[in-house]
Amino acid sequence: MRSCMLVLGLLVACTEEARPPNLILVSIDGLRADRTGIGGNPNAPSPVLDRLASEGVWFSQAFSQSNESLYSHSSLFTGRYVSELAAADYRTFVLPDEALLLGEVLGLYGYSTAAFVAGGHVRAEYGFDQGTSVFDDSYDFGTFFHKVPQALDWIEDQAREPYFLILHGYDCHRPYLHGGPWSHAYGSDYNGRVDRLLASRRSTEKVYNGVYYPDFPLNHFFHQGGDRILDPEGYRRINTWTSAKGVPLKEDDIEHLRDHYDGGVLAADLQIGRFLSELEQLDKLDNTVVILTSDHGEDLHDHGYFNHRTNLVDSTTKVPLVIWGTDAVGRRDDLASAIDVVPTMLALAGAKPPAELRGRDLLADVAPAEIVFQEGVLGQISARTATHRLTFSGFSLTFPHYALALEAAVLSSGHFELYDLRSDPKELQNVVTEQPKVAEQLRGELLQWRRGMVQSDFRGEQPTDPALKAILKARGYW
Repeated sequence: MRSCMLVLGLLVACTEEARPPNLILVSIDGLRADRTGIGGNPNAPSPVLDRLASEGVWFSQAFSQSNESLYSHSSLFTGRYVSELAAADYRTFVLPDEALLLGEVLGLYGYSTAAFVAGGHVRAEYGFDQGTSVFDDSYDFGTFFHKVPQALDWIEDQAREPYFLILHGYDCHRPYLHGGPWSHAYGSDYNGRVDRLLASRRSTEKVYNGVYYPDFPLNHFFHQGGDRILDPEGYRRINTWTSAKGVPLKEDDIEHLRDHYDGGVLAADLQIGRFLSELEQLDKLDNTVVILTSDHGEDLHDHGYFNHRTNLVDSTTKVPLVIWGTDAVGRRDDLASAIDVVPTMLALAGAKPPAELRGRDLLADVAPAEIVFQEGVLGQISARTATHRLTFSGFSLTFPHYALALEAAVLSSGHFELYDLRSDPKELQNVVTEQPKVAEQLRGELLQWRRGMVQSDFRGEQPTDPALKAILKARGYW
């Protein structure tokens, strides 16, 4: 009898040991890598993230696949490029039913799945709820303050099966206006006009090259799904805007805007710390792997803007990426990107990756990536290596002859920008004519990538509301 009990105990122990880990994916919307403590920010507004990085694996050269939430999260949750999933048209982009999301695959392997996201462009209307048992996108443009309690309640109710959770918040996102202690967590001795400027949700979108243009018209369009969205094409107009009412901003004004942004980083970080601390108290953190990252950065006036949708540059696409809870520890300086998250999490779960996945398992012993490819909402594509970035622009991503235009365009035509990150880390000096061999090599890489991609022509369903149809038709979107 005793030997039978011993065998039974060993079987139970083996079963517990073989149980795949719980998986948590945290998307800190709008968090730029170098505004964290580990990224070199002297304000050090991310003590929790910094500690997790020291206890896990920190990828110092990690990038999003785009410079906007809708596109970037699509790649983050599927492991594929935007143009492969649906027509890369900002007015119509929706994930099709055929897209396999991470939660959908993990559900097939016995995982309980849930997503507590903060709305905005990460909503069910855009297809992000596919295959997830619980999907909550309430609190539109909400923060981790709103989403953490929901996530904790759900995890507390989970039984023995492993769970997969997505947690998302807009704490760092424009307009950088936070209440309570986050409002002036940094730069509290400042006494200028920025606080009044931030009182209007859209004001930071009207800043260009150190001048605030209060009368600059911010145009909007209606997505085919019905959402009213700020038109990113406006950024192309503001750089030629001339207004007698432009208000120059001083350097301390610009720096205080950055301080406000850092206040949002601190708010997000402390809520994530609260989340993990309460999980530990609930005894729900054992055998759990947490991946923390972001969907894009924020320019913060490095290139004259306070937004993220204008350019494909490091300030808008270089993001933190930390994997905590595995045996792997240390800093990694090889290139990583959002499309690597899905294959990494599937490998941790012991799940077979879908054939169409683009990324790699970041914890496997495989050759590191040499190039990160990205797509922007204004039609840009970019190849980012360890030393250079080449960007091609001037055409819609849905233009049927995009690859031909990329191949035929003259390097000095204005369609290309090449930055040497070794001497110009902020990407301010276009050296496409000074380094034509590098530019041609990266153009070839972009061509091979683009031509090797089966691009989708799927567009979201058109809205059925007659009033909305009339508005869209009147504005040229129907």
